[in-house]
Amino acid sequence: MLASASWPAKPATASIELRCSAILFRQRTVLLVHRTSGGADDWVLPGGTPRQGESMAACARREVREETAMSAEPTGVAFVVEASETGSGAHTVDLVFVAREYGPQNSPRCVEPGPEPQFVPVAQLSEIDLRPPLSGHLRGLFSRRLPYAPYLGNLWRPPAGSDGCAPSLGESSP
Repeated sequence: MLASASWPAKPATASIELRCSAILFRQRTVLLVHRTSGGADDWVLPGGTPRQGESMAACARREVREETAMSAEPTGVAFVVEASETGSGAHTVDLVFVAREYGPQNSPRCVEPGPEPQFVPVAQLSEIDLRPPLSGHLRGLFSRRLPYAPYLGNLWRPPAGSDGCAPSLGESSP
């Protein structure tokens, strides 16, 4: 018999922030967002936190549009980045997609106040403060065309049955 449906129990203070980002290459450049507000001066991939009920790919697509005014379609998972700050307990997991541009090839433009999107030459990635420090991974993905994992999306389907519920043990499906 199982002790609890919520096993294993999480500590009450455990909190993981989920983010979804996109890598969009154009020729020999990669789309990044330059942040300079609040004393920051760093670069990030376009991305953010999913909204309630939003898929990870939809989040990455929306964030690229909101931060750069560009249209990108996630095609696969490049990597998963985990960052855990020991002092504060902050823990972030970022699902980073490889994306392809669709529609007209526009220049990125500021949509939100503050961050400035632009295509940065892949060869210059080591010269900027990229957060998290993904320069080598981006160069490797670009130059060697490293394979990436397919994004399968939401594969959950309701169990067979007239009411969408799984049959109890001993019952048979109609």
